[in-house]
Amino acid sequence: MKNNQNLLSKEERYKIIAENTSDVIVLVDNDAIVRYVSPSFQSTSGYTIEEYEGMDAFDLIHPEDRDRVRLSHIQVVQTQTSVALEYRIIHAKGSTIYVETKVKPVFDDNGNVIYVVAVVRDITERKKTEQLLESILNSINAAVMSTNTDFHHYTFCSESIEQISGIPREEIMYNPIRIHDHIHPHDNERLMGEIKEKLDRGLPINEVVRFIHMENQTKWARMIIHPYKDKMGAIERLDGIILDITEKKQSELALEESEQRYKSLFENNLDGVFSIDLKGNFVNANQTFEKITGIQMDQLPDRCFIGLIYDEDHMPVYQILSEVMQLKEPRDVECRITRSGQGEKIVNITFVPIFLLGELNGVHGIVKDITKRKREELELIKSEERYKSLQQSINRFSNDLANVMKVTELEKRLIEEVKEILPIKSVSIEEIPRGQELTLQNKNEKWIKIADKEKQVFLKLAIEQTLVKMEEEWLDTAVHYVSILYDNLHFIEDLMKRLEDMVKNNETPKWMLRLLFRLSEKERASLSSDLHDSVLQDLIIWYRKLESLRSSTIFNKETKDELIQIEEGLLDAIHQIRITCNELRPPFLLKLGLVDSLKSLFSYARMFTNYEIEFSALELENPLNEDQILAMYRIVQELLNNATKHSKASKVKMVLSGNQEQIHYSYKDNGIGVDLSSFEGAFKHMGLAGITNRVLSLDGKIDITSAPNEGFQVDIYIPTTIQQKGDYYGNIIG
Repeated sequence: MKNNQNLLSKEERYKIIAENTSDVIVLVDNDAIVRYVSPSFQSTSGYTIEEYEGMDAFDLIHPEDRDRVRLSHIQVVQTQTSVALEYRIIHAKGSTIYVETKVKPVFDDNGNVIYVVAVVRDITERKKTEQLLESILNSINAAVMSTNTDFHHYTFCSESIEQISGIPREEIMYNPIRIHDHIHPHDNERLMGEIKEKLDRGLPINEVVRFIHMENQTKWARMIIHPYKDKMGAIERLDGIILDITEKKQSELALEESEQRYKSLFENNLDGVFSIDLKGNFVNANQTFEKITGIQMDQLPDRCFIGLIYDEDHMPVYQILSEVMQLKEPRDVECRITRSGQGEKIVNITFVPIFLLGELNGVHGIVKDITKRKREELELIKSEERYKSLQQSINRFSNDLANVMKVTELEKRLIEEVKEILPIKSVSIEEIPRGQELTLQNKNEKWIKIADKEKQVFLKLAIEQTLVKMEEEWLDTAVHYVSILYDNLHFIEDLMKRLEDMVKNNETPKWMLRLLFRLSEKERASLSSDLHDSVLQDLIIWYRKLESLRSSTIFNKETKDELIQIEEGLLDAIHQIRITCNELRPPFLLKLGLVDSLKSLFSYARMFTNYEIEFSALELENPLNEDQILAMYRIVQELLNNATKHSKASKVKMVLSGNQEQIHYSYKDNGIGVDLSSFEGAFKHMGLAGITNRVLSLDGKIDITSAPNEGFQVDIYIPTTIQQKGDYYGNIIG
């Protein structure tokens, strides 16, 4: 009886506990059917006891957690071990309730599991707090953890650990060693060594470690851990926070890298680099700046920058520096800087404002030594000016040479120009006998040949300094002009002397006649070209315009007749000009040769003459030169003209023949003839003087036979080879 009372009292006590505890007690059989649930179930889930008892225990569990919890139930039954887990249930009103559950097996007398008892606690508020904490931790990229002293078991670890370490929270919770695989080997060695040693001694740590959970990416974290001690001073657990400081670390590394680059650029820059404060005093500078300015680095601090600048350049440099500080924009300036005992240097300085927290803090200066470039620019300017003066001199000199008529004047003008232009001590014209050129070698003298006569003529220069290339070229050009004119003036002086002698002896040189005839032919050709290219073309154009006007416009008969007369007059003028052009310069004369040109001339003459022309030509053994062809053609023209105007002949006979030694031309007409003994003016009147002079210019001979009423006959003999003496003067106009 007493045992029953004790047993009853125990049952009553269990009932009192079960019915009054805030935790929910659920009894589930092996088929997962609820056999008992404590009264607190209704306040927790919103369902009544009657509704839940007899149901499948997993029906109220959140669909996403249901399979996991079912597997845990099976695990308890099969392994006969307890489990603890967290999951969600759906409240009767539809809300989600977070619970933690401890599940234990209940055995029969044979040791078989017949029930499972689950003690369920509502942890919704705790979960909300944890979620809030997780949200806070996520926003600051931090994770909170609590572990035993050996890091073998985590009692707490926030979800945010995955973002930092790259490992899911569940894996870390149940397999803590995994986190060490994602820590950089060097940092992990330090973590398990000296850092662990400090924690074992109860000292807090604040260390930076690297996580390498992603390929080619490193995350930096600050690990702050405090040992928690019990009342006896023994370390009970380790509480810590891990802060993701990747962005900060990357910024620090980038800043450090930038500083290193800046430092390297500053120190190794080929240009001088310096910094000054807002008062204009030096803060620092690199070694190149020291080389440019000659100022030792230890002498720079607190030294005024403007003190380096030449006094004359102070104002422009100060103005540029003021603009940089006021406008906060880069500017550059060229100036001179002083170097103690080493002369001036010309530099280009670029000023760049320095900002700190958005405020102007100082000014950087970049200095380029442009002394060499500036000197080269000055040399180039001087060179250009020198070239211009030399060019002007050579132009002036060449123009002046046109008025020089004597060798002595030419030599004097050359000496004057050389003295004025070149840096020399003295200059003279020297005549040196042939074979003595080697004696002219002297480094302080320059000998330049001007002419080569019986003695060689040299320009002698005593040089003060070496001539530059453009001065050498000027001298060569001037001497070249003089050399050409020198020979010509000698020929002219010789020619003048010979002419004076001939005038005294009343002689007319054959080469002079040849020269005059060449000049005449040149003028005839020029006049023919002018007539053909200008007057003739204009007349043709006006004729076509008049013809077009007459044919396209209606005129009365009187006006139309007058226009036709004008057209005919223009045609006559055009025809006459063409005849004149042909006479002045027969077309294709030299190309066709003398015989064919004469035949063409005779064909044309027959249309306008009233006498018969008979012409025969035997083959010439030697070809005629230009002078011979022109002379013979003009002679025949003159004889035909004489026959037309004076002879009144009915027949003219001409024969051209020759052999290796001479050319024979014969003219004979049956005209009225002339008394050669009594009519001295007939030569000039009939153009025979011109014919005679042309024959004479070709070293030829002319025989004229005539008598009244007995016709007129001319025989001309010209050597096939003309004496060339004096031809140089004829070639002057060629």
